[in-house]
Amino acid sequence: MSQSSGFEIFIDKHRFTVQDAALTGAQLRQLPQPAIPDTRDLYEEVPGDKDILILTDQSYPMRDGLHFFTAPSNINPGRPTWPT
Repeated sequence: MSQSSGFEIFIDKHRFTVQDAALTGAQLRQLPQPAIPDTRDLYEEVPGDKDILILTDQSYPMRDGLHFFTAPSNINPGRPTWPT
């Protein structure tokens, strides 16, 4: 897909076509409907390396095939399931 027809990206396995060469984290969070809530973090999936936390006020270059995923911002492991 060329830039003139947009870039195909994925957020939580849902496909989106974006026209801009770069988007902020805030703009990416608004693509899904409903938008990604503040209780979830957004990451760029980087195969074979550490995933990148997407910050709302930072701009990120777009390219075909980018994959993003969300995860809870605060993970509460709860209490142990084994006897203490």
